[in-house]
Amino acid sequence: MAKVILEVQTRGLNQYHRLEQFPVTIGRALDNDIILSDPAVSAHHLQLEQGEDGALFLQNLSSENGTSMNGHPLGQQRVQLPIPSRLLLGGRKLNLLSADAPVAETNLLKFSGFFSIISNPVWAAILLILTAATLFLEKYLTTFIDKGAWFYVSDVLLNLSVLLAFALILSVVTWLASHRWAIASAVSMASLLAITKSLIGLVGETLSYLVTSDAPSSASATLYNTVLVVVLLYLYQRWASYLRPLPAVGLALLLSSPLIILEGINWLDQITVDNEFSSEPAYNQTLSSFNLHAAPTLPLDDYMQAITKDLPSQLEE
Repeated sequence: MAKVILEVQTRGLNQYHRLEQFPVTIGRALDNDIILSDPAVSAHHLQLEQGEDGALFLQNLSSENGTSMNGHPLGQQRVQLPIPSRLLLGGRKLNLLSADAPVAETNLLKFSGFFSIISNPVWAAILLILTAATLFLEKYLTTFIDKGAWFYVSDVLLNLSVLLAFALILSVVTWLASHRWAIASAVSMASLLAITKSLIGLVGETLSYLVTSDAPSSASATLYNTVLVVVLLYLYQRWASYLRPLPAVGLALLLSSPLIILEGINWLDQITVDNEFSSEPAYNQTLSSFNLHAAPTLPLDDYMQAITKDLPSQLEE
């Protein structure tokens, strides 16, 4: 008979036990062969036995939360245990595997190309500095009143604080998923999200200005909040946390859910406003020194000559 491995699923890193001598008892009591500290597991939860022909049998000993094998609840009767099998002891998942079962590919800690850049602390610092410069420039270009330097610096510091807080959340999620801190990667990803937001916003505002409509700006914001953020976070979870596709999608949606919810609220508000009277005109009111729609500004002397020629009677009075 092939050697049997019992896999106990835990958060991040699973535990493995080679089963060589039978019977094997599993439970929370300290006299068991395999001890599980989960409070939902009974003191003596189940027993594994091996027949003369090498077949394995399972005896459920729990009268509290019970045992399930491959999705089927078990009673107190002794049943044959196929390999592989999935067991559920209360809320604890176990897998019975053959020792020669194939294993997944090894996750590389050292990457090449783009991934090696964002996982490097030096490049993470460079991306953070670039993000600060982008935030400063964005605030400066969208402020039409003369302000002191501290006005822009304080705004950048506030945004960087939010960025670093989000990077910390990403690091904690990575640690929970893989028991590995990835602070440099989290800072890089948060910086990329911020830079991407600024670039997408710039493209949207430029298109809105050129077509004299707020539609491109709104569409770009929606694209970023509901698609790009989810895609980037999905790629991060696949690469940094080693998650499978489905869990990576779920976690990416969970992390981006505040943006998606706010986008949905804005969409509902817009529908409500469109059906009501509004004193605000429905055209774009963006001001820019690069206004291609406006005629060149006239010097004051030329302006006075023009109005003197066009309105002579009013000026003489």
